[in-house]
Amino acid sequence: MNIATERPTNSPPVAVREYDINGTRYIVRATVKDGANEDATSKIRRLIRNEISRAKENNG
Repeated sequence: MNIATERPTNSPPVAVREYDINGTRYIVRATVKDGANEDATSKIRRLIRNEISRAKENNG
């Protein structure tokens, strides 16, 4: 995967990752904020778990 990003020199670095989970592709663009309470791995895990929970609720 090749992704080009442009950003001002004073902005934080950007990380872009693709995750393919059970046939659903998640494209995650992340930056680091000073004082953040959650790291990227924990946040992605939480977002995916929330999405799975919503899908289960909608499918009965």
